[in-house]
Amino acid sequence: MNRKPSRSPGRSGGRFEPATGAPDGNAAKLFAEAVAHHGAGAFAEAERAYGRFLALVPDHAQAQSRMGAVLMAQGRIGEAIAHLERALSLNPGLFEAYGNLAQAYMIAGRMEPAVHMLARALEIQPTPQGQALFAEWVKSIQFRGEVDARIRQFVVRALVEGWAKPRELTRASVSLVKCDRAVSEWVRRAEAAWPARLAAAELFGASSSGRPFADELFCRLLECDPIMDVGLERLLTNVRFTMLARARSEDMVGGRELEFLAAVTRQCFINEYVYPVLESEAEEVHGLQSALSERISAGTTIPPLWPLVVGAYGPLFALPAAERLRERAWPQPVAAVIEQQISEPLEERRLAAAMPALTGIDDEVSRAVRRQYEENPYPRWAIPRARPRAHGSAAAPDQPGDVLIAGCGTGLSTTEFARECTQSRVLAVDLSLASLSYAKRMARSFMLRNVEFAQADITKLGSIDRTFDFIDCSGVLHHMADPWQGWRVLLSLLRPGGAMHVGLYSDLARRNVVAARDLIALRGYRPTADDIRRCRQDIIASDDPLLKSLTGSHDFYTTSECRDLLFHVQEIRITLPQIKSFLAANDLHFGGFSLEPAVLQKFVARFPGRLGDLDCWHAFETEVPNTFRGMYQFQVRKPPVPTPKPAAQ
Repeated sequence: MNRKPSRSPGRSGGRFEPATGAPDGNAAKLFAEAVAHHGAGAFAEAERAYGRFLALVPDHAQAQSRMGAVLMAQGRIGEAIAHLERALSLNPGLFEAYGNLAQAYMIAGRMEPAVHMLARALEIQPTPQGQALFAEWVKSIQFRGEVDARIRQFVVRALVEGWAKPRELTRASVSLVKCDRAVSEWVRRAEAAWPARLAAAELFGASSSGRPFADELFCRLLECDPIMDVGLERLLTNVRFTMLARARSEDMVGGRELEFLAAVTRQCFINEYVYPVLESEAEEVHGLQSALSERISAGTTIPPLWPLVVGAYGPLFALPAAERLRERAWPQPVAAVIEQQISEPLEERRLAAAMPALTGIDDEVSRAVRRQYEENPYPRWAIPRARPRAHGSAAAPDQPGDVLIAGCGTGLSTTEFARECTQSRVLAVDLSLASLSYAKRMARSFMLRNVEFAQADITKLGSIDRTFDFIDCSGVLHHMADPWQGWRVLLSLLRPGGAMHVGLYSDLARRNVVAARDLIALRGYRPTADDIRRCRQDIIASDDPLLKSLTGSHDFYTTSECRDLLFHVQEIRITLPQIKSFLAANDLHFGGFSLEPAVLQKFVARFPGRLGDLDCWHAFETEVPNTFRGMYQFQVRKPPVPTPKPAAQ
């Protein structure tokens, strides 16, 4: 955190704290002198003054902490760490020392201890800035071995309270879940038996103590986002199998176990039933679906486990008379599943029926793309139980007035944008009514008032007679028959001086997708749920490094995202020379790529001072083809209207 010291008395202020045996008068004068230099930003002078003071009072925790801050300000991180560690050994309650030590560890590349220090700072004094920083730092960590319990608690809070998008925290959360020895052992057993399934006693062992329902982090993660890990996927596939076996006996399940099993069901809905199903399972599930439907119609007792098991293999809203399940009293975890799988889809249908249409959709490619996203809205995303409210702060001065999200899908980025830019007027359009209704429902859950949704074909948006200060078109143009024409249409709607965020598939970075498409063609897989499941299992089992690399993609772990990744009806891959040519032809200023800092640092080391040079970026990508493995994400700006020159006198 490395804040400047406060001049007022207090825990982190400049007040002198006498130490036993210290010459109080001289020491107090030295300390005050050091604090004055520190506050004025005269770090070298402050260092000398703190040094003289510590020679007199070496065990003064606050001075050790401040010396660490001064050394950090001068870039001497190793020395700073030693002083900050010494300060905390003397006084474990120094909030500023924890924050500064966390920052020093981070700069030194020691991310795990940095997060531990930040967690300790949050325990002492929770702040929104500290929470955001914790989420930012923790997302890059893969935890191993024993982990401090407070880290798990703060990751749970980060997921539930919305400190960051759940997907940003998923990999770190998965690694934390797998640090549990019991979970790790269950994953090992499930993988060793694969593709067979184990009975509960074989999977968990003879004792039921310590089963995964005891892990709150695991439960919350299952409710928030797809589990992006093959080992946990196989464990959960096996857990679902044991749920089906339990349903036969009509066992009563309650407490934390019911909560965990409901979370598994919610995970299956979120990932759109991407887990493979054995033939014997499918027969049993069909029988249970029929039995549940009969009891719904008859109004007779239904064991709470039944809707969880049926909902773990297919959406409950597909059952006849499924709405009647909402009329019954259920334990809270089951009620949450009923809400997710019946009430929310019904709301989306109502929203779709009332969705305005700004343009027609008659282009053959547009109609094909629309069909795909009506069947598989992309991406399906969830929000934590404690739904954060929209920000109420005043808008920043640079927030754009009129914004177009061209191809909003299910509204993930649209919702984020509208929550941050509360004074912007956002129009979000898409081809798919299923995607738009999902997006609108999610926006309503955040109580957003500054975004409107409508169905439209981007290629026809020139007819709506509106212009915008900012346009976002990420992951859309490359699904058009002619991406360049679609881009030109959007530019015609952008006001002079306006900016556009663009996302385009890289031809070099998608070699693994091309390899997968070759496999799909060879084996005749179709874009159906069953064939997507089979294709995924082929890829997981493959020894081909290109195919195997797909398991590292977020998009591999849900049906709709995997279809979008590997089975899309229309995809055109782009090169940087093509982008450069288009920018020049349309008089656009390139504003730079959105990339991780580590990638930018490598580029700068290779091409100093050339961040805006697309020729250098093409050379860099040729050397490191995975640089843009997601997409080329970049911003361009349209020239402003020239200022008229004053008339000659």
